Amino acid sequence: MASNVVSQVEVPIEKTIDREKVCPLLLRIFCAQVRHNSMNDYSRGSVPPNELQIYTWLDCTLKELTSLIKDVNPDARRRGTEFNFAIVAPDRYSARYALREVGITISGQRSPDDEKSLSQCKFEVGDYIDVVINPPDTGIAGGRGNAAHGVYGAQRRSGERDRTGSFSGGGGGRYGGFGR
Repeated sequence: MASNVVSQVEVPIEKTIDREKVCPLLLRIFCAQVRHNSMNDYSRGSVPPNELQIYTWLDCTLKELTSLIKDVNPDARRRGTEFNFAIVAPDRYSARYALREVGITISGQRSPDDEKSLSQCKFEVGDYIDVVINPPDTGIAGGRGNAAHGVYGAQRRSGERDRTGSFSGGGGGRYGGFGR
């Protein structure tokens, strides 16, 4: 006697937001090169100086954010530039902020994270978005030249080993190449 078991998992369907009727939220984005901004930059009511403010909705995708960042940052427009997105939110267990990576988009290429929306990333109003912008073939940790650094190198402190056993380093100055 054979039995068939069918698994029916409901995929939550994201509610469509009517952008004509729903007020947008203020999204505060902080861009850096090589690595994410330090969590110390988000302490005691301060934020990193490289802020970009965008009014958008919770159904905004990472690809849309990539496009908006490229509009104001000419250096980020090169094909193959990698955008590593993270949410910076208050840590529920301490008086600090915590960083959680949510996706990567690549300029001029399709990526699995392109269509992720802010709500799918569990973004809450009041959180920040921290974006690492890595130009293609830069030869620096976090660039597309070495994929192992692209995902894992972003949260490492200088001098720590990554999964391949290499040291992650970096430069870019205090403000990630964006100045004051």
